[in-house]
Amino acid sequence: MLAIRLYISALAFIFLILVVTNRGLGILEAVVITSAMVYLILDVRTELQMLKLEFRLLQDLEQRLSTLLR
Repeated sequence: MLAIRLYISALAFIFLILVVTNRGLGILEAVVITSAMVYLILDVRTELQMLKLEFRLLQDLEQRLSTLLR
C-alpha cells in the first residue's frame, strides 16, 4: 500500500513540474495522472471508512467495559 501511495505522489509531483515548466501535458500523461489521483482518493476514502468502523467498535467496547466495571 505504501508503494502505491509513493507512486501516486511521484505522479502528482511530475504533474506539478510539467505544469510549472509550461511544457503542457499529453493526453496519455493526463489520463495516467488523473487515474492515479482518483485511485488515491478512493483508497483514502475506503481507509477512512474502515477507521471509522473500528472507532465505533472501540467505543462500543469501551461502553460495555464501563458497564461491567460499575
